[in-house]
Amino acid sequence: MFSPFEFIKRANEARSRPGSLGAALVKGAVGTAAIKVASAGIAFATSIVLAKSLGPAGYGIFSYVVALVALLAIPSELGIPSLAVREIAVANAHKDWGRMRGFIAWSHRTVAVTSGTLVLAGAIALSLWGDRFGDAERTCMWLALLLVPLVSLGALRDAMLRGLRKVLLGQLSQPFIRPLILLLVLLTLLQLGVDLTSPVRIMTLHILSVATAFLVGLCLFLANRPAALGREPASFDSAKWLRSSIPFGMTAALQLVNGRTDILALGIFQPDAQVGIYRVASQLAAVVIFGMQAVAAIQGPHIANLFANGDMQKLQHMITRSTQAILMIAVPVVVIITLFGTVIIRTIYGAAYEAAYVPLVILCFGQLFNASMGSVASLLNMTGHERDTTKSVLVGAVVNITLNATLVPIWGMTGAAIATATTLIVWNVIMWHRARTRLGIETSPLLRRRR
Repeated sequence: MFSPFEFIKRANEARSRPGSLGAALVKGAVGTAAIKVASAGIAFATSIVLAKSLGPAGYGIFSYVVALVALLAIPSELGIPSLAVREIAVANAHKDWGRMRGFIAWSHRTVAVTSGTLVLAGAIALSLWGDRFGDAERTCMWLALLLVPLVSLGALRDAMLRGLRKVLLGQLSQPFIRPLILLLVLLTLLQLGVDLTSPVRIMTLHILSVATAFLVGLCLFLANRPAALGREPASFDSAKWLRSSIPFGMTAALQLVNGRTDILALGIFQPDAQVGIYRVASQLAAVVIFGMQAVAAIQGPHIANLFANGDMQKLQHMITRSTQAILMIAVPVVVIITLFGTVIIRTIYGAAYEAAYVPLVILCFGQLFNASMGSVASLLNMTGHERDTTKSVLVGAVVNITLNATLVPIWGMTGAAIATATTLIVWNVIMWHRARTRLGIETSPLLRRRR
């Protein structure tokens, strides 16, 4: 029987073997966990400051606009950041510097063109239909267009660093430095007595933090490129890269649809205050999959390498142990939130957000099921089965949109939570089955067959 003590013992044994995959994973996991804990703490503190400063309605406007920007960033990336992890990892393993140099040039050029095109399209749309929104929402949307190229190119460079096995550096700029800068600026302005009740002012500060993190990410990437890149002529395979990126892009877009449809549906059918309250629930529920996010950030290149070498036994072992670690974090979080959720919300965010408890519990159980399936999407993507991931998430997106359109107008936040939790279950079951049949890998230790 697996226990936390056994996991810790085996982790220490793996860490003591320098050069082994276990040592690399444990080292990466420890560093990633540290960054994730710090990032989660910073993001959590920032959400508290924003929720209290803006109030439910203002926080709802800010959250709604950020969700719209995230949707625009996905088509501008075309799935290239996800593809970059695999392509850079494979080129790095084979020392194919010409191919890596070609991919870096092609991917930056492609993302820059697509993001610029989407910014232009967004500006035209706001010029034609912007009067349908309130003044604060419309101004925030205009400002937020600046974020699209910054977010897209920043995500690409972070992905390339992870592909080079610079996993920790690949998680510094946007996940850590950006929210840290925003939090420090907010706290400084509060100490100076500056009014932070305007969503427009908060959006301006958000853009400042993203731009600063973008520059930091650029410096990190330039400093960590392989030296041999400058000595090899670029080799391009643009058609193949574009074909491969499309499934990644579709998957990323559909995952974002699944992750943001609830916020967007609430923004359409319910008052801004409900969006703000529900945002609190979704942020707290995300703590359940903290372990899975930490593992997914470091597993991608290792999965690609093990699969390329045909070492399926070691791959299964890694997947099983990582999912067990994910559940060790997820289960206690769900129990605590279910028992003390109302007190937690009232203490942290204030009585105005207490209505978040019911959707919070529903979302937590959906995320618990998500955690129990492990990093199944990463497994499929890194082994060349990204189309299976796309099909699975597509089914989930259809379910998500249908349920949100049906339930949100009737049940508001509770309906949105039910739709999101159901979607998590649906697409995870499909991807779990695909991984089992395509690869013979069991991603969930709860369902693993005894041999």
